[in-house]
Amino acid sequence: MDYKAALAYIEGFIDYERSPDFSRQARFYNLDRISLLLELLGNPHDKLQVVHIAGSKGKGSTAALVASVLTHAGYKTGLFTSPHLITPRERCRIDGELISKSDVAFYIEKLKPAIETVSASEFGRVSFFEIYTALAFFYFADKETDFAVIEVGLGGRLDATNVVTPVATVITPIGLEHTAILGETYTEIASEKAEIIKWGCPLALAPQHSDARTVFEKVASEREASIIESKDLVVQDSCTPNPRLVRNADGMPITQQFDMETDSERYPQLTLPLLGHHQFINATTAVAVIECLKQKGYIVPKTSVYAGLKNVQWQGRIQRIMSSPIVVLDGAHSPASMEALCRTLHQSFRYSQVTFIVSLMRDKNLTAIGSVISQTADFVITTQVLNNPRVTPAKEIQRAWKSIGDKITTCSTPEKAIAKALSEASPTDLICVTGSLYLVGQALEIFESNFSAKDNTGIPLSERKIASLQ
Repeated sequence: MDYKAALAYIEGFIDYERSPDFSRQARFYNLDRISLLLELLGNPHDKLQVVHIAGSKGKGSTAALVASVLTHAGYKTGLFTSPHLITPRERCRIDGELISKSDVAFYIEKLKPAIETVSASEFGRVSFFEIYTALAFFYFADKETDFAVIEVGLGGRLDATNVVTPVATVITPIGLEHTAILGETYTEIASEKAEIIKWGCPLALAPQHSDARTVFEKVASEREASIIESKDLVVQDSCTPNPRLVRNADGMPITQQFDMETDSERYPQLTLPLLGHHQFINATTAVAVIECLKQKGYIVPKTSVYAGLKNVQWQGRIQRIMSSPIVVLDGAHSPASMEALCRTLHQSFRYSQVTFIVSLMRDKNLTAIGSVISQTADFVITTQVLNNPRVTPAKEIQRAWKSIGDKITTCSTPEKAIAKALSEASPTDLICVTGSLYLVGQALEIFESNFSAKDNTGIPLSERKIASLQ
């Protein structure tokens, strides 16, 4: 089996991330299939020291930050996240390196007999996500990683990753998302996510809605799991803003800096290349995770925290890929994350007008997201990602947002939407590609294929390159 054949094999199994009926009934998710699959593989997850991360917002960024710190501390660190932007190899990394094509083929070949056995059992056919989860566990165990940072796919209680016995758990901010699956209130959603909390295992907790916080405190208390809250580690100084935005000579935002203090260490001027107050929250949560590990006896030097945050690599999160006009990519896909994105654009960037290029999945709150965007956007171009049955048609988004008026148009493909935005933007304008990580992934591929590194320095784009996209 080669890499292409391995991907074709995996894609032959149902992918709930792309399911048009993304509901509790369609997902039909439980832990029976993954448990049997892992048992047939020798329970590789039991050989891992796992940091398990759930939440509605920022869990991928937080996972990347934690993994970066641990790698800089000298630990061989696996990182499992979803979804991917460009290649499924992004889902499994060790020390920042994507799993190789040859390793994907090699390990899927090893997993295939177990996958076929489980799929023929009373538990039914395994899913796309369950295969990638098993692949990650098997790969990390076989490569003898010191840590495996594992992001929950959806929810917590019945997510395929929730078979691990972690050394630390993490819950990032909770929002009202995936309500058809997880519940319609903060209490219901928090109850699903709280099930990653394990007996005696410390919990790093990001700032929460009061109803969600009550659930997490109750479950942690019942399971004798200590809590370290990230907000308690932030240094409060009325004279100095925390965080502080750092700009380059051209006035472009490049990093943010902030101060933290734990029981064991003081961290003045931590540097984070990810922009936005929400990323500041993710970074402080990552430091809380490191504090949980240190309390369990793991050694993580102060210098590794600085280096890990400063050097983190995480695409598609307020990622500036061009300077003239400014082009920003961000996978905001909920009203709360869209609010955070719009606030960051306003506070961090200097621009004349802003155009949003938007694609959304069917399970998103179209009305609420449109309301947020309408307060910031000068122009909106709706489009739709390719080959994804879960996507909302671009025309449907336009109809739902008709109150925005003449400033909203539709393009049938991301290429055409990007070409239209670039051709109409002035050098001082900003273009934001958002609404779906699938769209962000396609946009990254489009820019990498059509625009050289030279363009990113601010040299105006040629008409030829724009025309090539139309």
